[in-house]
Amino acid sequence: MILFGAVLLSARAEPFSHQRHAGVNLQCTFCHKTAATAERAAFPAWKTCHTCHTEMAEHPIPSRRVYKLPDFVFFSHARHSAAKVECTACHGDVKTQARIELHRSTRMASCVDCHKEIKATLVCNACHELGQ
Repeated sequence: MILFGAVLLSARAEPFSHQRHAGVNLQCTFCHKTAATAERAAFPAWKTCHTCHTEMAEHPIPSRRVYKLPDFVFFSHARHSAAKVECTACHGDVKTQARIELHRSTRMASCVDCHKEIKATLVCNACHELGQ
């Protein structure tokens, strides 16, 4: 196995490149189905890739999380989507990235700065499970 950017590869797999797929002009939610509706955005399933890559044999799509949060922090993609926060606010322009890079820190100071910029709540229990 080889670790490459945001994807863990087997010897025969090729790394996923958002940049290489930019010409198709897909919305984030085409591949990351739950990005606007759930806590997590979810990595694409094989059948999503198979929509275009019909010659591809079924196999698990290896991945590695780039954005990591402590267990006591609650982050919901759905809440951010409902508030009209664009994916690029945290993830940057992934269409220019050959491999996913950390665009915005997941440290509390970065989140608080963003919340202040867009005048979002700063109430502790909006993001933290109190009592842990």
